[in-house]
Amino acid sequence: MMDSVEAVEPREPAALGHFFARFIAEQSGETEESLVARTAAWLSGVQSVGDVCLDLRAHAQKPWFDQQGNTPALEDWREALLKNACVAEPPHLAPMILDAHRLYLYRFWRAEDTVGALIQARLQQPLELDMRLLQSGLTRLFASFEKEHEKDVDWQKVAAALAVMRSFAVISGGPGTGKTASLVRVLVLLLEQNPNMRIRLAAPTGKAAARMVESIRSAKQSLETDASVRDSIPDEAATLHRLLGYSPRGYRYHQDHPLMIDCLVMDEASMLDLTMMARVLEALPKTARLILLGDRDQLASVDAGNVLGDITGHGHPIAYGAAMVKQLADLTAIDAALLPQAAPAAMPPVADAIALLRKSYRFDENSRIGQLAKCVNQGDDVAQALRLLEDDSSDEVIWQANVSLDALLAQMGELYTPYLREASVEKAMALFEKQRFLCAVRRGKQGVEQINQSFSQHLMASGLLAHGDMVQGMPVMVTGNNYELNLFNGDVGLLWCNAEGKLRAYFRQADGSLRAIPAQSLPAYELAWAMTVHKSQGSEFDHVLLLLPDAPAGQAILTRELLYTAITRAKKHLTLYGSKESVQRAMGTKVERHTGLSNRLGW
Repeated sequence: MMDSVEAVEPREPAALGHFFARFIAEQSGETEESLVARTAAWLSGVQSVGDVCLDLRAHAQKPWFDQQGNTPALEDWREALLKNACVAEPPHLAPMILDAHRLYLYRFWRAEDTVGALIQARLQQPLELDMRLLQSGLTRLFASFEKEHEKDVDWQKVAAALAVMRSFAVISGGPGTGKTASLVRVLVLLLEQNPNMRIRLAAPTGKAAARMVESIRSAKQSLETDASVRDSIPDEAATLHRLLGYSPRGYRYHQDHPLMIDCLVMDEASMLDLTMMARVLEALPKTARLILLGDRDQLASVDAGNVLGDITGHGHPIAYGAAMVKQLADLTAIDAALLPQAAPAAMPPVADAIALLRKSYRFDENSRIGQLAKCVNQGDDVAQALRLLEDDSSDEVIWQANVSLDALLAQMGELYTPYLREASVEKAMALFEKQRFLCAVRRGKQGVEQINQSFSQHLMASGLLAHGDMVQGMPVMVTGNNYELNLFNGDVGLLWCNAEGKLRAYFRQADGSLRAIPAQSLPAYELAWAMTVHKSQGSEFDHVLLLLPDAPAGQAILTRELLYTAITRAKKHLTLYGSKESVQRAMGTKVERHTGLSNRLGW
């Protein structure tokens, strides 16, 4: 039976929760042991595990976070909270907002309400389009697919048509399904409709923004369109913080000072948290388009919320209303019977704004990485996943259920030694970027911190790395945003000596070149031979080595989304270190973050 990672398990609030509980008690004239204060302490901590709200219905008549008795029945709990001046129902304001059975801190309720309302408004916003021009553009831009796959549905073409027709659209698909290929064609079609359209590209992290730019620059060269249109396709992307003009004083762009753009495209939307989504939507002009790209099956954001999952129905099959099916069929010349059509009122309106790319062009039907990713994502056939892991007919997927630390470090050495022996930083970086070691957790003997430290010592003992805190060959990951240096959280660089023998940190630019900064000028960083699966989002490697924890404390973080995300970082080879129990735990545990956004959108 599948488990869910959800708030039905009590969670001890952090120190901040106790301060908030004390504040609520003081404001209410009650004790810190009162029901409202205890609830406030619990609510204050749920964001640390990704929840936006405290779901009273899920916790009613179950143990409190401290195991001291049980919570009241739902209606009794609601009634008791609403008697307190620190709790209010919408549209009234208070430190805590009780919306039906969900209790929010005010700022999270406001963020969720803002996101829901502004998406709904865009879903109803009419557009003026030259439908004949759009139809001819779709025919021209997707002609090659139709010649090769006459009897198949071109889901990229469907996605492009849908994205152009809507003020708000989502294009979701796994690795290699053609999200960027679809996007560049969408941009062409939009520019053909309006050559003066102001389009901006953005992503949650600098690394994701750089990969977006690289993909678009490569894809747009082969497009069947006028040179003027091709040249107008933007090929620069910003982090969301830079897009919104973040500074220690706040954000430059907001609802009272909106961005001057007509269309915003955001990549890696699965990494987008609720608060940032609210800021982006508020900063967009009401007439501006918003297109989200991402994989709805990947890990959700590190911070609270599950925006892409909430918008796309958490894996729910997507089908369209009869009017949308007719429009898509007329525009794409695809048989309407082949398009998924929903019964009246069976799907929320947002479904008509979601395109799912179903065909992988990276992993064919014989790819074991592709098969394993699909099996893990579906989550209902652990036996098949284990058979795929045990299949030793090729080296595409290798599974080692038990491995010692010494053996693990030796295999890491075989993987990374070639780049350490290169003479030039260009060749070294090219080799280093082809592989990465991923961990599920940060701490513990199987966590990123311990693996990086142990591997450094291993390389120093073997003579492949000089002794010291900062020496040639060390990979580093920036752990914060530094706008002066144009370095962002998650950026990975390589320490290397330049021609004068001075140690520099080299980082890959969006145009593929390397940029060097003095090693001493690096902002806060950590070693990066190994990184967490979360940090690997937005990246792809020829070879991924994945370590799953075997201790109960480490296994608690294992989920289907984490395993799927890790597997799909690999393009050619995957080496998995982990017990059968760890694989079973991950596949049988699906993340369920408590939010109200999906409900606001009609799911």
